[in-house]
Parts: sequence; C-alpha cells; structure tokens
Amino acid sequence: MSIIHRHLLATFFRNLGLTMVGALILFTLIDVLDHMGSFVDNDASAWQILRYYSFKAVWIIDTVLPIAMLMATLFTVGTMARYLELTALFAAGWSLMKVTRPLVIISLLVTVFSLAWREYVLPEANVRRNQVWDVEIHGNPDRIRPTQHIALTGADGRLYYARKYDPNSGILTGLKIITHEGAIITERIDAARAEWDGTHWTLIDGMRRIFDGEQESTVVFERLTARDLKVNPRSFYRERIRQEDMNIRQLRDHVELIRHSGGDPTSSLVDIQFNLAFPLVNLVVVLMGIILASGPRKTTVSSGFGFTLLVSFGYYMFMTFGRALGHSGTLPPIPAAWSGNAVYAAIFAVMFVRARR
Repeated sequence: MSIIHRHLLATFFRNLGLTMVGALILFTLIDVLDHMGSFVDNDASAWQILRYYSFKAVWIIDTVLPIAMLMATLFTVGTMARYLELTALFAAGWSLMKVTRPLVIISLLVTVFSLAWREYVLPEANVRRNQVWDVEIHGNPDRIRPTQHIALTGADGRLYYARKYDPNSGILTGLKIITHEGAIITERIDAARAEWDGTHWTLIDGMRRIFDGEQESTVVFERLTARDLKVNPRSFYRERIRQEDMNIRQLRDHVELIRHSGGDPTSSLVDIQFNLAFPLVNLVVVLMGIILASGPRKTTVSSGFGFTLLVSFGYYMFMTFGRALGHSGTLPPIPAAWSGNAVYAAIFAVMFVRARR
C-alpha cells in the first residue's frame, strides 16, 4: 500500500471514529433527556438504565453508520482538496478513483458488515431493549414471550388460541383451534386442556365441531389424541417479535406463515428487500462524498455538515417513501425497497461524469 493510501485511510478512520463516538454520545444524551421522567417515575435502577442504553447503542450504530461514513469521506477527501493534495496527485497522473480506491473498498466491507449487523445483532438488541423498557422498567406483562392469551397461526394454517401455557409442563389451558378455508370455518375444537407427550397432542374435556355448509356435527370428548395437529409447543413460547424488528430469516418464516394462513405477505416481502437494500447506502454515500468533496468548491466544516444532512436525509426519505408504497401495495417489493438506491446511483453517475477525474 502506498504512503498516499495509508495517509488517506488513517485520516478517514480518525474522522469516522470521532463521528461515531460523537453520534453515540449525542443520541444517548438526547434520549436520556427525553426519557428521564419515565426513569424517575418508575424508579429505574442504574443497572436497568445501563442495559437499556447498551442495547440502544446497537440501534444508534446502525442508524448513524451511513451518516458517519459520508461525513468521514467528505472531511477526508475535502482536506486533500483544500490543501491541493488532490491537484498534485492529478498532475502526477493519479485519477480520483485511484486516489480514493481504499475508501471504496472500505465502504464495500462496511456494507457487508452492516448487512450482518442488521441480520445477527440488531434484531436481538431491539427485542432486549424493548423488554427492558416495557417489562423491567415499566412493569408491563412480557409480550415478547407471553404465557397467557396466546394466539398464533400454525404451519398447517390452523388458528390456535390458548388462555394459558405452562412452558415447564407443556400444558395448554383453554385451547381453541379453528380450521378454515379462506373465510369459511370448516372445523372448531375447544378443549379445557391439552398435553404434549413429545410426539402429539392429547386434548382433554372438549368439543369438536365440523361445519359442512349449513350442516354441523358435534363430538364431545374426554380425551382426544390429535395426531393431525402439527403445531409444536415451542411455538406457544417463542419470542413474539415485531415485524420491524425481524431479520431476513425471520421475515422469510413470517412470509411462509402468512401464506399458509391465506394472508397477504406483501409487507413482509418489502421488508426483506429493504433489509437487503439498506446496507448498500454505505457504498452509495461514500461514492457521492468522494465526488462532492473533490470538486473545486472547498469542503468546510459547515458545508460538510450541510452536505451530510442533505444527502442522508434525502436518502432516508426516498427509502422510507418507497417502503411505504410497497407496504400499501402500490409498488412491488423490489422497486419499493430499492428505489432509494436506484435514485442515488443515478445521481452519482451524473456527478461522476461531470467531476474532475
């Protein structure tokens, strides 16, 4: 690696580190001031507050990483342009892309890192943060892993409701099972209790009703071995994660569950594409930052902040707007989720053609 590239990377990582640390402190302070009343009113302990902001930091890193990448690029390349280092390198036969090649490589690596972060770290941190906030600090019932009033759709398409579930014994109380074809209910089973023996369910003290058009047949039972029920006991105690907190694998499972139950999985398909598309912003903003900072107009601190706000919030606006159009069904999932990247890639192409290279 040349001394030019080592100098470029050292400056970039210094700017990136300072920006990330500053953003973490700023976002945390704003959030502390916003939630101070809740912490005091609920007598939150220092340990609970520390854990809450430890998990919140994961979300902050995901949110501000593209902004930090852009700002670090603007200040790094802008400094070289301000002190005529770029002009000297251009005179020596270096192109703009040759000078900034390490930044492009770093942005590709950060894109992969961001994808892995959103897939393996962020969803778990969001769940734990919500759990600390709702359950530990506010004392609300645990909605993440509930044991009462549980409703779910099984892989077999049946609708299940249990008034109570004991995860230690695997016993369901107040179980209702509904089988349907579209909007028509074909069967309903009510059982006072259900027990799992490791292979199938045994329903106790209940009634089975079968509907065939206007006809209804009823069977009352004391014990019924239901070998056709495919739902696993773990399904009643698995974490109930909000769709916006799901990773790609969870969203794919969610799509299959919705399809089996006859629902419309469009919003989940849009979110899958969004989770794939969003990390690419780190590459897009670095490329745009290189072009913006290398221009004849010198990049100052104020202009750097201005460019960062303009590019970042414009990108978030395009991505959020496209996602909303996808959720509403106005656009197919892929165009809805990738529209922001497409727009900004087109803007970069125009800027690149007009830039001094």
